[in-house]
Amino acid sequence: MQVYEVEWECPSCGRRQMFRRGFNEDDGWPNKFDDLECENSECGQVQDVPFRACTLTPVEGTEEY
Repeated sequence: MQVYEVEWECPSCGRRQMFRRGFNEDDGWPNKFDDLECENSECGQVQDVPFRACTLTPVEGTEEY
């Protein structure tokens, strides 16, 4: 499993945010991430974010063989 840093932008306020998630590429990619909450205290919207709207960056040294 490879760990990725997932970057997404809140559609309500435009703030860019990140979290880490492990994926096994053989299992395929998710269609969306459910119930992500905006970290902007003035926004705080909870929403489903489509996978295609995110940027994934592999985290070095996290791939298991």
